[in-house]
Amino acid sequence: MEINKKTRNQLRFQGISFVVLVLVITGLLIQVSRQYNTEFDWTATGRHTLNEASIKVVEKIQAPVKITSYATGDALSEVRDDIRDLIKRYQKLSDKIEIEFIDPRLAPEKIQELGIRFNGEMIIEYQGRSENLQEFTEKGVTNTLQRLLRNNNRQILFVSGHGERNPLGQANHDLGLFGENLSNKGFNIAPLDLSKTLTVPENTSVLVIASPQLDFLAGEVRAVKDYLAAGGNLLWLIEPNKSDILSPLAESLNLSLTKGTIVDLDMSLLGNDPTMVLGQYQEHAITENVQSVQTLFPKVIGLDFAAQEGWTIEPILQSMPRSWFETGEMKGTINYDPKLDKPGPVVFGYAITRSIENNNTETTENTAPTAEKKQRIIVIGDGDFISNTYLGTQGNMAMGESIFNWLAHDDNFIDIPAAIAPDSKISAEQTHLLIIAVLIMIVLPILLIGSGILIWLKRRKK
Repeated sequence: MEINKKTRNQLRFQGISFVVLVLVITGLLIQVSRQYNTEFDWTATGRHTLNEASIKVVEKIQAPVKITSYATGDALSEVRDDIRDLIKRYQKLSDKIEIEFIDPRLAPEKIQELGIRFNGEMIIEYQGRSENLQEFTEKGVTNTLQRLLRNNNRQILFVSGHGERNPLGQANHDLGLFGENLSNKGFNIAPLDLSKTLTVPENTSVLVIASPQLDFLAGEVRAVKDYLAAGGNLLWLIEPNKSDILSPLAESLNLSLTKGTIVDLDMSLLGNDPTMVLGQYQEHAITENVQSVQTLFPKVIGLDFAAQEGWTIEPILQSMPRSWFETGEMKGTINYDPKLDKPGPVVFGYAITRSIENNNTETTENTAPTAEKKQRIIVIGDGDFISNTYLGTQGNMAMGESIFNWLAHDDNFIDIPAAIAPDSKISAEQTHLLIIAVLIMIVLPILLIGSGILIWLKRRKK
């Protein structure tokens, strides 16, 4: 092509036009980016976005949430950045969440007054209530918000005085670890001695009868019946060798209890105690959130509810098909006797509900006044599964939490699993790591230098 003055002007105009066009497009992109904010989380577990359960909790926030973090502002400290990135996930979903950072070295008196012990410790405030949080994780923040959102005090009372499992006790058979977990979830845990009160307090959200070893007095049985007649929620844990305790209460609920213990053949073949039962879930709101984990129940009794007018009776737990209800003595070799024993699967957990007139017309942020309310009762033929001994087994903790959330009508408040990052680390053998290091640190630089020398030599010859 012949280069002349006209051609040069055309090329110059094309170059200027291209630069102007690039600048215009860049400016438009900047303007669009200011108006619209779109992010994509391509990590394996979506660890930079909130868990679905966390999203549900954030959606329930109706009032401002103020988060104050007492973190140092040093250039080398990453605490503020970590906390800011964490809270930013919540702020994307709600404009009611704000965060403020205070350097603890600049407010020593405030630090002492508030009991701040860790760098970055947060105080989360909501509707005049607050909690300190030292765990900088989604699970920690969401569970704290969950507790603050419980605007009605959930009073969980455990009947005491008959050898029941103590929700504050540390013995193997007690429920101290589980009780502590419930407290962390915003429930108020306390024992109840019916022999002294002869009544169940009206503000009780759930009454728990956890494996009593001694008979109740007539007045205590009457107090429990009156509580249920008024629509109270109940969790009753029954042991195989103590099934006759509270038989008057069982009769009032049309509950049949037979002396004996469930035997699980599959557990026996695996070398476990045959009285250790692997729970088989039935379709219910309680079991919906624990389908991915298994629950183990030591020494279980079978249950049978007869139909009652006005009540909905739903089985939630049963033994595996290759099990049976052993009515004989648990000694020596245990074999199934078709004449005496009941073949499996055997139901040992029921949820029963009914609708009753609601005399409480108070409303909260999350509830509306209704003419009826649901009464909820759960009866399980074992109390060991949430004891200190077995709580850490499989999904026993998750099952226990799901039961109490359902009984307290907090179906949506569930535990938030910590987000893990399986794609953040590379696992390799020592030999492979050495090869990678040699390639990156020696071979690759030599190749780059060599190619540079070859290119220089070729250009020099030209």
